[in-house]
Amino acid sequence: KLIPIPGSTRALSASATGPAQVQFSPDGDLLVVTEKSTSLIDVFPVGPNGLPGTRVTTASHGLTPFGFAFGKRNQLFVAEAFGVAPNASAISSYVAHDNGSLTLVTGSAPTHQSAACWVVVNNGGRLTYATDTGSASITGFRIDSGGDLTILNASGRTGVTPPGSSPIDEALSNDGRFLYALT
Repeated sequence: KLIPIPGSTRALSASATGPAQVQFSPDGDLLVVTEKSTSLIDVFPVGPNGLPGTRVTTASHGLTPFGFAFGKRNQLFVAEAFGVAPNASAISSYVAHDNGSLTLVTGSAPTHQSAACWVVVNNGGRLTYATDTGSASITGFRIDSGGDLTILNASGRTGVTPPGSSPIDEALSNDGRFLYALT
């Protein structure tokens, strides 16, 4: 049963932000929200009492930040849909700091596909995949120890979903051997 924490409501940057995803960092110390309409990423440091602190807002490197996933070493990987412009999607990587600030590592690494929406990172923190909803494809990137991204396939099509499908979410099996896409 969920019980609201009194005084825990926090505002985003404006009234019509188009929030896409909200998630805690793996250690629970940060609460992150992507704003599609404003191209902002909000981070709320979370206190020991469970209350989110003051919002720290970072401009997304690319347009229309959507889904994201945390990797190892406080790394944050954010899909950028670029307003669903054809073949313009990307992923950016950041390091998330305890105070809520984000440091850019790789800015807008192109997927060469359309409408990158959701992101997963494998258990080892060495690979990340984005669903390209507008291209019926999945783009993979190798992650180096510092969080830099290198695309796995030059075309951006690491995997394809059936023609006419739109992969909208994805997950890895517990052992990391299988990538599942909801189409």
